[in-house]
Amino acid sequence: MLFNPKPLKDPISFRFPLQCIWLKLNGSWPLRPQRSGEFERYFRWLYSVWAWYVVAMVGITIGFQSAFLVKTFGDIMVTTENGCTTFMGVLNFVRLLHLRLHQREFQQLLARFVKDIWITSSSQPIVERACARNMRVFQVISALQSCLITMYCLLPLVELYMLTVNTAPDVLESVEKPFPYKMLFPYDANYGWRYALTYLFTAWAGVCVVTTLFAEDSLFGFFTTYTCGQFRILHIQIDNIIPDSYAATRAGRGTEADFQRESVRRLDRIAGKHCVLFNFVRSMEEFFSPILLVNFLISTILICMVGFQLVTGKNMFIGDYVKFLVYILSSLSQLFVLCWNGDNIIQNSLEMANHLYACNWECGVEVAATNADNKRADEQVKMAAPTVYYTTNNAFRKKLQFMIMRSQRQTCITALKFSVLSLSSFSGLISSSMSYFALLQSFNEDEEN
Repeated sequence: MLFNPKPLKDPISFRFPLQCIWLKLNGSWPLRPQRSGEFERYFRWLYSVWAWYVVAMVGITIGFQSAFLVKTFGDIMVTTENGCTTFMGVLNFVRLLHLRLHQREFQQLLARFVKDIWITSSSQPIVERACARNMRVFQVISALQSCLITMYCLLPLVELYMLTVNTAPDVLESVEKPFPYKMLFPYDANYGWRYALTYLFTAWAGVCVVTTLFAEDSLFGFFTTYTCGQFRILHIQIDNIIPDSYAATRAGRGTEADFQRESVRRLDRIAGKHCVLFNFVRSMEEFFSPILLVNFLISTILICMVGFQLVTGKNMFIGDYVKFLVYILSSLSQLFVLCWNGDNIIQNSLEMANHLYACNWECGVEVAATNADNKRADEQVKMAAPTVYYTTNNAFRKKLQFMIMRSQRQTCITALKFSVLSLSSFSGLISSSMSYFALLQSFNEDEEN
């Protein structure tokens, strides 16, 4: 029922990151385009209803939080504490809505990745292992954010238990009970079954918010990591284009003209793959850039508010302190890894120009690698005779020149053209957060004085 494309080569070993299962559970994953059978049509309808229910659930919970935020707006400490969860909810409400409204684009992006970007372990084992290692970072961030939402959901229950132990039963009904986040309800949510249902409703909304965050970020990292892997494969192919063309020509007992045709053919194939990578990065930018812009804007405020709570919080419960510490660590790491992946695409795309220029296009001599006899350490190193290649023709050099000119213009992902996803953008966001933090601290000092 769900859209799960498979590559033509080695389809059994292919799988999306494990975190993506949460996108399937909350209704954000696209369905298969085919409609066959009554059961599948019924499933598609139920899945769509569930997806919009999740969006509505998160929106309602944000409304409860926003009402409390408006009510306590004058108190800086309470406002910043509640603003952390409210802005996080807004960020992922936008993510859920964006994924739901762009199902076709999401489906096309998944299919294009599987067809053009995925790297099999049988074809490029070294590059594939490097990409798999880079994905472990997203597993760590997912674990951090899972711990965060677990604390938000369970710590109020611990507080409720302590409240029931220390409070008389006749007084307990009138006491305001804890919820996962600070909220203001249009009804009395502290009584009996209303409290239980409201708690479960808002807690599950928080789970949907956090799981959508790390699931979509893991998918974005999956795309960028393997795109960078494809760039590295192109670097290797460019470095070997002249030796491989010469070897293929000599193996077929060809002439210098055959070498020229073979080298141009290989360069054309590299250029074609290069264009495929450009187009895929452009598709990623078109799909993810609205979310990245909202992420940049809200993360700056979130980091500022959480840091303010950690620094200025007085008589804070140890559980709340740990909760805010995990919060700021997960927010910083999430933002850093996104910018780091964007910076990797920039660096790998610019590195193409260096490899193209150094591909031995000027022909000449390449000295083969040295061979040493491992049996005798004192034996002299035997040097192989140098290999003399044919000179590349004008058609090869003109195409190479155009490719170098294109590679000198960076390939990047932007946040709706407002900011480039890079490490310099990350440092700018941290600088902005520190400026907002200093402003909040000055307001707090004025309020205390």
